[in-house]
Amino acid sequence: MTGTTQSHFPLIGSLCSGYGGLDLGVQAALGGSVAWHAEINPDASKVLARHWPDVPNLGDITTINWAAVPQVCVLTAGFPCQRRLRCRSTRRTQ
Repeated sequence: MTGTTQSHFPLIGSLCSGYGGLDLGVQAALGGSVAWHAEINPDASKVLARHWPDVPNLGDITTINWAAVPQVCVLTAGFPCQRRLRCRSTRRTQ
């Protein structure tokens, strides 16, 4: 895992990136390079910065000005709000 400053296609955008495992899988399968991440977890953000030092982390997906974000060909998305999911009741309601 290394950062990239080159624009290899396809360009990949990553939402709720976590530590970037899904991004690595997509890069292995399709090639390309990650254009940006959007991750708010501080620990995961440190991992992303270490492995992709030249790739910006846009932060909270609800506050991003998407018109200003570079367009990508592939969009990956992890499961957001894991901490909140653990707080949910296991009881089903219908």
